[in-house]
Amino acid sequence: MPTEKNAPTVLVHATEWHSGAGGLSTLSRELCLALGRAGADVHCVLTEATDAEKQEAAAAGVRLAVASAVPGHDPRTGLLRRPPLPQGTVPALVIGHGRITGPAARCCVADHYPSARLLQVVHVAPDELEHWRPGLDDDAGLRADARTLLELDLARGATWAAAVGPRLHQRLQRDLSVFPDSGEPLRFDPGFDRAGGAARRPTPGGPLQVLLMGRMEDWQIKGVDLGARALAHALRLRGDAEPEVELLVRGASPSGCDALREAVVGWAADPALGVTVRPFCSESERLDQDLARAILALMPSRAEGFGLVGLEAVVAGTPVLVSGRSGLGMLLREILPPAEAARAVVPVTLHDTEDVMRWGHQIAAVLRDPAAAFATADRMRRAAQAERTWAAVAGQVLGLLRQDPF
Repeated sequence: MPTEKNAPTVLVHATEWHSGAGGLSTLSRELCLALGRAGADVHCVLTEATDAEKQEAAAAGVRLAVASAVPGHDPRTGLLRRPPLPQGTVPALVIGHGRITGPAARCCVADHYPSARLLQVVHVAPDELEHWRPGLDDDAGLRADARTLLELDLARGATWAAAVGPRLHQRLQRDLSVFPDSGEPLRFDPGFDRAGGAARRPTPGGPLQVLLMGRMEDWQIKGVDLGARALAHALRLRGDAEPEVELLVRGASPSGCDALREAVVGWAADPALGVTVRPFCSESERLDQDLARAILALMPSRAEGFGLVGLEAVVAGTPVLVSGRSGLGMLLREILPPAEAARAVVPVTLHDTEDVMRWGHQIAAVLRDPAAAFATADRMRRAAQAERTWAAVAGQVLGLLRQDPF
């Protein structure tokens, strides 16, 4: 895709093109693609990229470059070096993502392109997440404090800071407000406009499959135990044994499928519920197939800065229940009519007994009338696609450069 004459050059720092490491990579890729569609000359410097990925990105107007790592060190050290851009290329804007690539983006501007503007994108709230990750070598509070300070320092040091979705934006607004020299942070709402088509119907055959997906090493954050207990409660509320129901949990570590399945079976405590656990997968085709098979997707997160898994379900037209403690849940409540939002966004109060009952009733409603659930999912998909697009995010970014030209 040719870029427009005099199009602004944007340099994005990331670690991978496809999403082996999770949502940050997905958001970075979708932002690159949206900027390319909007006419920008987009370069993305990574720690790794295959020839197939380079060709795929180039076909969409994005040029991938692999940084040269310092031998014997973390591959991300290569991002601190001068990026391997075509001769004469000088970016007008450099973008960093969180503490993962934000430091490299800052160094890139300071050391190599001092005239460039710097945009720092915030993806997580460490204070919400770290205490749900017990058993690590360091204290969760100390870890959260250090990571929060780094995120804030990166945001303050950038020309502009942006947060993904309403939940993270509110936190960033609050935390930056105590610094008189900090401007108002931007809010980037991920787009729902990556797919479309006819309304879906429940998949034929059986058993009915309920999907819970994400990186399951963080099962407490993702609410896997809550989802399993709530689904078992829904089966009891339904009262009959037909059709059978299977919970598919996608996202275990390669050596952790058996252990996670044993845990899920224990949480559900219902032999009538089938449980299948599969490893984490970054292949979009397989994930799309998971969503296409599912009668319902669950995102019962106890903490979730945004929640791309739920967004993927909305885009696919799959009925979905998402946590009210997620940025996606807040966004759906903003853009959907109240009755529609209430069918998709379920509170997570952190009182487990109450949450299991509440989620169980919502799940049971879908199991009793799948056709109605899919009709609701189609209305939600159409409304979300109309309200939030990646084109709008690209317009926000390029609008910054028009207001403050290179």
